[in-house]
Amino acid sequence: MPKSISFSRLPGGNPIFLDYVEHYDRVSRFFAHDYRIPPRQWESFLRQPREPHPFHEDLIQGLLDDAQRWGCGRASLKNIEALRDPETLAVVTGQQVGLFGGPLYTYYKATSAILWAQAIQKATGRKTVPIFWMETSDHDFFEINHTRLLDLEGEEVLLSVSNPPQQKRRVVGTIPLNGEVEKLVQRLWTLLPASNYRGPYLEMLASCYHPGTTFGAAFAKLFSFLFRDDGLVIFDAENPRCKKAAAPILDRALAESGRLNEILEASTQAVHRSGYPPQIQPQPDRLQLFAKVDNVRVPISLDGTLLFEDRPHEAAGIESLRRRAQEYPEDFLPKVSLRSIIQDYLFPTVLYLAGPAEIAYMAQLMPLYEFLAVPMPVVMPRISLTLVEGRIRKILDRYNFTPEQLRLGAQNLINQLLEADPGSDLVGLFARGREKWQQVKDELTIGLMAIDPTLEHPVEKTMQHWLQGLDILEEKARAAARRKNETLVSQVKKATLNLAPGGNLQERRFGLPHFMARHGRALSQKIRSQAQMDLYRHQLIYLDEEE
Repeated sequence: MPKSISFSRLPGGNPIFLDYVEHYDRVSRFFAHDYRIPPRQWESFLRQPREPHPFHEDLIQGLLDDAQRWGCGRASLKNIEALRDPETLAVVTGQQVGLFGGPLYTYYKATSAILWAQAIQKATGRKTVPIFWMETSDHDFFEINHTRLLDLEGEEVLLSVSNPPQQKRRVVGTIPLNGEVEKLVQRLWTLLPASNYRGPYLEMLASCYHPGTTFGAAFAKLFSFLFRDDGLVIFDAENPRCKKAAAPILDRALAESGRLNEILEASTQAVHRSGYPPQIQPQPDRLQLFAKVDNVRVPISLDGTLLFEDRPHEAAGIESLRRRAQEYPEDFLPKVSLRSIIQDYLFPTVLYLAGPAEIAYMAQLMPLYEFLAVPMPVVMPRISLTLVEGRIRKILDRYNFTPEQLRLGAQNLINQLLEADPGSDLVGLFARGREKWQQVKDELTIGLMAIDPTLEHPVEKTMQHWLQGLDILEEKARAAARRKNETLVSQVKKATLNLAPGGNLQERRFGLPHFMARHGRALSQKIRSQAQMDLYRHQLIYLDEEE
């Protein structure tokens, strides 16, 4: 079993998520299935084979078109074809399309989906496909335009694309990259350590992230390469052909918009009454869908008015929007309250892998699933990891503290270590030494003068030599302590920045480049060999071979 830390002992835990992983009975009424039940016992609630929904072939063909364009492996193409079979199951996860693959936990989500799909297929005997939903329809440019890494000196570096779109709510997945991204890839050559992996990795990265491509396409090509042999199916939320398959549920969401708002408000109040802060804040005067106009997300009022920010509102009306959704379903984007429901309408999802915030908002959605007649899947916490490299582990061992302690911050740890160091009080140590020398001198002077009073001067001279030697020794001790403390300060700061940057989890702060350049594809092997999927704690993964 890997070394692990309870989520409740880590900073910034969401109350619903903490109870979900540590006291599930407290929140079980908000979820359809107990995720702790092993897959071999899931037969009682596995999705029954369903008839393909209208436009199902458009979904399959859209996935195949994208997979071929992105260079996905043969295993992914076979898994897409398998989705034609009504017996096939799916494990779904997803994330925004962050620069160079986004934060580390995005990579962990995809890895979790692959491993869970394999486990479910083995346990149930039913073909199970891992699917990664690229949230290209999101509009937060500053969430996806950057990555952080450690440079050769162990210092944190921020790399970012600084050309935000002019429109506030522009969907990010289709934003084209310019020459700036080329310079960022080139800069990685100087920031990342030389290794057998750095060159191939950066050449691959340059083939994905280049001027003219989009954030979404670059991300898809990167993940297609990283998970080429794993059969990962990548879904682009902005693929218009795939979105045709969502037309029926979009129509239902528009037709029942008032009732959906009432249901969401009631479930929100239920969560609030249970003592939890609701993750989703309902807007009773808005639809739970956006319209997409010129690649901009536009809120819609309950009566079907498009609420533009930069021009007069457009009173389209609900019936007009329903007709448009039938013909152009790609022009409608779900809010967070409907995104996972549309996902599970499109795919035969048996398990949804979610992070802490996602689990918190899923607590409000079961009544919406029921009303829209979409089976709610098992909601499984994704794996949460800290990667510990050998050089960092040596620092932890040397100073005898754990990764968990690093969240206290480097300075607090340094102060604790210095206070506990017996050599830290050099002033007191040498003051006591001089006091003892003085006692010896006094005893010698009295004793020797009783023999011969002329011996007082030699005693004085001898003691002066001794004290001069003590002064030299003290200076040498101070120099040694300075060197020791400088090493201590440097190493503790290095370990803290690597494992708990700013007191936060490594997986949320840093991206893939540093670790891919140092470990290459072996990174995936080390994670898979050590991580335990059904251990609902934050796990430590030791990367170096000798570890």
